[in-house]
Amino acid sequence: MSRKLSTRIVALLAIVLMASQMIFAGGAAESEDPSQYPSKEVTCIVIAAAGGGTDAIARAVTNPLEQIMGKPFVVINNGSAGGLIAMEDIYAATPDGYTIGCFSNTDVASFAYGDYDTEFTVNDFTYIAGINTTGDVLVLKKGSQFADLASFVDYAKANPGAITVGMPSPIQEMSLTLLSDALGVEVTGVTYDGGNKVLADLLGGHIEAGILSAKFIQQANENNLTVLGLLLEDRLDTFPEVPTFVEQGYDVSNPAVRMIVGPKGIDQAIVDKLVAAITEGFEGPIAEMVRAQAEVPNLRTGEELDAFLESDFAMREAYYAGV
Repeated sequence: MSRKLSTRIVALLAIVLMASQMIFAGGAAESEDPSQYPSKEVTCIVIAAAGGGTDAIARAVTNPLEQIMGKPFVVINNGSAGGLIAMEDIYAATPDGYTIGCFSNTDVASFAYGDYDTEFTVNDFTYIAGINTTGDVLVLKKGSQFADLASFVDYAKANPGAITVGMPSPIQEMSLTLLSDALGVEVTGVTYDGGNKVLADLLGGHIEAGILSAKFIQQANENNLTVLGLLLEDRLDTFPEVPTFVEQGYDVSNPAVRMIVGPKGIDQAIVDKLVAAITEGFEGPIAEMVRAQAEVPNLRTGEELDAFLESDFAMREAYYAGV
């Protein structure tokens, strides 16, 4: 073998060795010791545009986490396709804890069980913590002819389809269907692009009623609109004057819980660290910031969150199967 050829072989072997070391080093980085988490910036993908309720909840959590965990938590908003693209990004992310996300039980169920072409199921995520509990309310237009729920129901039964009910998005179609079935009435649903537009038409008297998230109760009260009921089993302590439909004799509940989530397969030790940090933050700024959004802070983690989701997803799967 010539000296030139021998030199080339040695050089080639050196390159192969360096490449192997880089590959192993990369593998080590991906499987870093969970006790060192987080060692770098964490991305939180929000499946909605900036400024909305889901975005506000995400920031209420990630801002304190930066202080508690000592690393940046960067929020990325993407409401394209109703949030589906962002949810797919969370699902497809590496389960190393450096990509988390924020969405609700109603969001993931509507995509997984509804008429969407998705690769994921509700079981393809790590559910880290539920942050709040809210629900939808039925609100009457300004100057409505109805004085209470009983008169609303009586008229709707006598005039099927005559009452028009506005909804901020297709997500509220489930609330309207569940409520209509429970009340035994037939109404005409109209889907809008956002709750503010529904509220505007209620104030203008252009629709008879609207399905809105509970955060609109304050605006409804300020504008002397009648809130007929809340689609939850228990009243919200932020709006204790609003009765539930359950206590009015109609067994209907459609809770919405915004959650901090991640792709399936995150190491439990990393999940535990995130839960511990969120729990610490919940005793101070997180709960305060959630309340500032007219939402009810309600921390659920571990077995409590799992039990809620198991029951909730079963209810939603049955609903979408019957649609």
